[in-house]
Formats: sequence, C-alpha cells, structure tokens
Amino acid sequence: MTQLNKAFVEMAQNPENNDARLNYYGVLADTNLFLLLEQEPSNEILEPKFIQLEGKNFALAFDSEDSLSEFYGEAAAFAQITGRVLAKMLLEEKVGLGINLGISEGELLLPWEIIKWFVNVLDETPDLVQTTPKKFFRAKAFPEVLFKALKEKLMPAVGLFDEIWICAVEYNEDETSHLICLMGVQNSAQQAIVKSINEVLSFTDIDLGNIDVAHFTYDDKACTKIREIGIKLEFPEVSEVKNATSDVKNKLALQPPKLR
Repeated sequence: MTQLNKAFVEMAQNPENNDARLNYYGVLADTNLFLLLEQEPSNEILEPKFIQLEGKNFALAFDSEDSLSEFYGEAAAFAQITGRVLAKMLLEEKVGLGINLGISEGELLLPWEIIKWFVNVLDETPDLVQTTPKKFFRAKAFPEVLFKALKEKLMPAVGLFDEIWICAVEYNEDETSHLICLMGVQNSAQQAIVKSINEVLSFTDIDLGNIDVAHFTYDDKACTKIREIGIKLEFPEVSEVKNATSDVKNKLALQPPKLR
C-alpha cells in the first residue's frame, strides 16, 4: 500500500479527525502522481485527460503507474508530477482533481475549491521576526506524531544541516514558545527547510501555541544550553549530499510544465 493510500485509509476510518484529514493533504503534496494525458507531452506542454461531473472538469491522477493502468486498461500517456506542483497548475485552470478513481482504495474527488485551499496552505510563508530569547528550557509536551512528521519531511534534506533540536523558549514574562532549533544549516537550504517545517505545522491539527524556528551557529552560546535541555531529532548519517540537495530544491523551485 502506498503512503498516500495509507493516509487515505486513516482519514476514511476517522472522518471526524481533522488531523487525519490534514495529514492526507500533507502526504499528497509530496507524492509523485501519474497524471493521465490525452497524448504524450510536447514542448513542456501537458494536455490532461478530463472527465466532467456536474459541468465541472476534473483531471485524473494516480499514485502509481499500476493504478493508472488498472483504471485506463491500456497503454496511456502520462506525466509524473508531485501533488504540490499539479495543484498549482490546476488552480490556474480552475480544474478539480480525481485521485485514484476506479481503484478500490484511495478514490477521491477534489473540487477546484479544495484545490484552491490546498494551494493557499502550501503557499503560506512563516512570519520573520527579530527577537532575543531570555531563557531556554525543556519542552514539556511535544507530540510524538509531530516528531515523526518532522523527521519524514526533513529526511530528504539530511546533509544540508548538522543538527535539529526542540526545546521551549521564553522571550519575556508573558511570552513563551516552542522552538525548533536548526544548527549548521547550509545557507542555500535555510529557506527551503523552514518552509518544509512550516508545511508540517500547517498540515497538523495540534495546538501547541506558538512554535518558532531559529537558526544557530556553533559560536552561539545558546547551542550549549539547547543541547543540555533540548530533544534532538535523530536522522541517519549520509555520505552523499548531492541527492538531498536536489530533492529539497526540486520541491520548491521546480518550474512546472504548462497545461493546455
């Protein structure tokens, strides 16, 4: 079962669970979808095959080539594209999306209005503020599901940062927050990593109050304190950084083909 289908099953089994629904869209954003086309792509122009329901057009996409073949029943032209990129393309054309139609698990229709909401969430940018922490202390309640989501989201970026820690921080007597501490992040990857963290928080229905993200250099005295009281996100070591760099940049800087 694919990751998208697993997220769909969890959502279907927990229809009142907003976190399960948000998680589905978080997985969808990073899923490589197989978009059914009328013909093979030409000059970076895609011509999706549409179906009409109640006078509205829906493009058809599947989370595996086997599922596409099961639906179409013969050799089909397709383009492989991530959910986030496809959603932005469909938004411009005011077209909905049918996912895994005709498949026993994971069948879902997303009207254009849902596509619009989805893209708005993906386009959210964190607020940049300048402030000085007065005190660092242990994070008392940081859910395991959020740890897992952060690790999965940031796995492609391993090699672009050295360490990530989570703690709590006090700015003044009336202002405290959870803090995700990034250490040794390559300058070229800082924006992409913060954007990825913001997406995790956007697609998780957990109210922990404010959650901030900050970059630290190793000559910063705060690093020692953070390591003493913080919780470290553990990632496997990598010897090859090139692929990780490519994955992160592709998610944010990919120039999508045009729809006809």
